[in-house]
Amino acid sequence: MVRIIQIAVDLTEAYRSLYHVTVEFPVQPDSLATFTTPLWIQESHSANGPVAYVTGLHFSAGDRALPWRRNPREASQYLVQIPPGIDTISASFDSVLYYDVARHRVTLRWEHVLLYPAGRDIRALRIQPTITIPTSWGIATALENIGRSADEPYPSNGAYSVKYNPMSVERLDDSPVLAGRYLTKFDITPDGKHILALAPDRIEYNNASPEILSRLAKLVEQTGLVFGPRHYDRYWMLLCLTDIFPGNGREHHDSFDGSLVLAGLDTNNQAAMDENSTVISHEYVHSWCGKFRRPAGHTPPDFSTPLDGRLMWVYEGLTQYYGQVLAVRSGLMSREGFFADLASQAAWLEGQAGREWRSVEDTGTGCSLIARTRNAAWTSWIRTADFYMEGLLVWLDVDTLIRAKTGSARSLDDFARAFFGRKGPLVVPYTLEDIVLELDKVVSYDWQSFFQTRVVDVAPQVNVNGIRRAGYRFIYANEPGFAQDTESAKAAAIWNSIGVKVGEDGVLKDVRRGGPADAAKLAPIQTIIKVGGAEFSVKALTEEVAKTRESPIRLTVSQEDDTWEVELNYDGGLRYPRLVHQHADRKIDFISEILDEVKPS
Repeated sequence: MVRIIQIAVDLTEAYRSLYHVTVEFPVQPDSLATFTTPLWIQESHSANGPVAYVTGLHFSAGDRALPWRRNPREASQYLVQIPPGIDTISASFDSVLYYDVARHRVTLRWEHVLLYPAGRDIRALRIQPTITIPTSWGIATALENIGRSADEPYPSNGAYSVKYNPMSVERLDDSPVLAGRYLTKFDITPDGKHILALAPDRIEYNNASPEILSRLAKLVEQTGLVFGPRHYDRYWMLLCLTDIFPGNGREHHDSFDGSLVLAGLDTNNQAAMDENSTVISHEYVHSWCGKFRRPAGHTPPDFSTPLDGRLMWVYEGLTQYYGQVLAVRSGLMSREGFFADLASQAAWLEGQAGREWRSVEDTGTGCSLIARTRNAAWTSWIRTADFYMEGLLVWLDVDTLIRAKTGSARSLDDFARAFFGRKGPLVVPYTLEDIVLELDKVVSYDWQSFFQTRVVDVAPQVNVNGIRRAGYRFIYANEPGFAQDTESAKAAAIWNSIGVKVGEDGVLKDVRRGGPADAAKLAPIQTIIKVGGAEFSVKALTEEVAKTRESPIRLTVSQEDDTWEVELNYDGGLRYPRLVHQHADRKIDFISEILDEVKPS
């Protein structure tokens, strides 16, 4: 009989940022065993495993404590000497997390609590999970697709436990759990194969309107028409609604976990829908692009092998493209919201001065560096996760090129149906050569050179080829347009204008290399204390930049004990990005064509 690992996670004190974990391992008597926590996490594309947050760790064999030592060459590994005659040991520890938790709900991502034998193939290593939550809470997870064990414990002591059937460690890690006091489940499709689970922070938000369920059902329909056969039995959309760390998501094979603002599913608030709903469509598209089909460098046999990020512009970029396109096709996002977001993202990419020295491909290859530079000075000069929106522009470029060459007879949808619409194992790896080969079947073109110049080579200019080919121009205007009357849009307009990001306290967070502020020798960590002789405020700076002027913008700046005057030679006003049509008759409008929903044949 093959013995399996047992893992039990007690979430009853998750609200205190403590996950209590017990793991039982079959072991070889009289041997040195090595156990590890995950290191490289596919969904984050980097080595940001949970080892730093593992605390209170103890190993034991029955009542006998077993000493452990950390591997001096790999901090995520623990070495334990197994005594003779011992074939089972236990580990207990706490995992400390401050995000994904609130007073009345928690999202359990298994990489935060996994401990397993090192050097084993996670696709073959078997494990059985048990989860304990407060009695008043509900639970939702794609582990239901595998099934619950018959010996599920009954509620006791204000909590209850759920035991699921055994599975591989890889499968468990790919199946997050959403639990909460106000958790409610809704069928998205009549066949019960697509489920929305909501866990809001407040009870008044624990309902999904018929309209939002209808739009989610349309998303399911449209993805099927684009990507073809589904490779899952049931799909779970696990969403918490919160104002604590909202706006993030993680992709999985037959589920995703994400968070939106409390009003993120309010169909009467389209502005909130435009800003938030693409988390849903993006993570859902990942079930095909990133999980079913993923780069060959993203299919290691364990969580210790580094991931190859060269194709992140496909993994995330193509997902970003279809995530937004399908959001519009399904009614989650408005067309106006799509155009406004596309313009703002093009402007943001134009402001990433690091594009002068660093390629799109390299932002993916160096993906694991992002966590180290997230709060660094000169972020735009360094570049971060630009492969998301750079990838979107690349795939818009591809889509419009196919449509232009075929008179709209073919499109990127034809590529997607062929590339993703195949049956097979749960994971089908691909290379750039596979993408080029499949695209060439849609329309003959030198796709290798196409991607070389746009992705592999350094490209100082933002790629607006797809926007132009679609019949539009990317421009800046001095007055705000659609959805640009927000404080964040005004902050972006300042960045697009004089090249600074500044807080209400006047502290400069970033300076754009090559911009007016850079020319005036401003730098992050300096503080603007006066604007034109008046006390600094973001409003005062905004008004000063917006003025029609013939003289420089005057600022008083401080750093440490020094204060000095600075002049910015800039007279272009606030710059709000937008797309405008090139042709009065709209004879060419590929973007509107792209956003039209696909009709069943």
